[in-house]
Amino acid sequence: MRLLRAWVPALLAATLWFVSGAIEWLSRRTSGLVLEVLDLLAPETVPMDHLHTPVPWPFVLSGLSMLAVAGAYAAALALVRARRREAPATTTLAAYWMCAVVAGAVTAAVPFVVAVVGAFAEGRMPSGLAGTYLVTGAHWGLLWGWLPAVLARALDTDDDARRSRGGLAVAGALVLLAAGLGTAVAAPAADAALTEAVSTAPAPGP
Repeated sequence: MRLLRAWVPALLAATLWFVSGAIEWLSRRTSGLVLEVLDLLAPETVPMDHLHTPVPWPFVLSGLSMLAVAGAYAAALALVRARRREAPATTTLAAYWMCAVVAGAVTAAVPFVVAVVGAFAEGRMPSGLAGTYLVTGAHWGLLWGWLPAVLARALDTDDDARRSRGGLAVAGALVLLAAGLGTAVAAPAADAALTEAVSTAPAPGP
């Protein structure tokens, strides 16, 4: 039960990561004042080129991205978690909020690293990637990170602060690593599926 409670804020962060990406995706496909306003508050957490690949790759890549942000947030939270008697509530909340900023930037770095490695493997220089991925992830953390931070603070106990640091940090790092490796395998496969779908699509009529 203690381990499950420790992961609840990370699962909320993953859900909000998905919600932000879904709002961005919807705003590009439909029009409306509400979506336009929400679009300002919904960074592109999952790169849109991943979501335009053939099924099932959008679901695979989105799921891996959610796993990455959950693992990154869980690991960061474990490292900064404070006992209730040792830190003011506002300080603890700010620290937990910054965990979301770090988790967003780290998660956004996963497709960035995959893209860079892929570019070098093809003998070309990557360009314009850092602004697309890294800043967006940190932006998400600033806008949405207070929600998992509030939940993490509400679930804090002195016992969690003593026991959860090492185990949760390692578990979160392993989840992040697994998601990163999965993305490194899935992203090129998704790009190949998209290229094949485009090449086999019938030519538009006159």
